Formats: sequence, structure tokens, C-alpha cells
Amino acid sequence: MNEDKIESVMSENLGEGYRIVNSDGTVSPIIEWVDWVQLSDDENDIRVEVHFSDDSDKTFDKGIKIQQIWHEDASEN
Repeated sequence: MNEDKIESVMSENLGEGYRIVNSDGTVSPIIEWVDWVQLSDDENDIRVEVHFSDDSDKTFDKGIKIQQIWHEDASEN
């Protein structure tokens, strides 16, 4: 993995085609799409739902700092 290419972003800015870099150095499957889910009438009550290429998904609170890397940079060459 090209660690120089790891980006720190807020959860609501996770991008399609990227992989999440976990704190233990492992990476997620490729992000297919990201949805914002509003849970109530409060405009700040939002969760970020991330859908991956292996049909799994994960939900984050809005405003959480997450590490991501472009899928091609995560491959071991």
C-alpha cells in the first residue's frame, strides 16, 4: 500500500472508488456508493451509510474523521 496516498477526510466526504484504511492498517473493500441518511427533522441528525463492492455496508456518524486511499494505491505491487 502506498501510505503517502492515504487521505484523512470527514465521513460525509468519503468517495466512491476509495477504500477505508482502518486503525490497524487493514483496508475495506472498495466503496461503491455513499448515502446520507437523515434520521429526524434536525438537519444535523445525519448518518453516513457506506456501501462496499462486496455488498456489505457500514454506517458512520456525520463529522467523523476517517482515513481513505484510492483503490489502486491500496494494492500491493
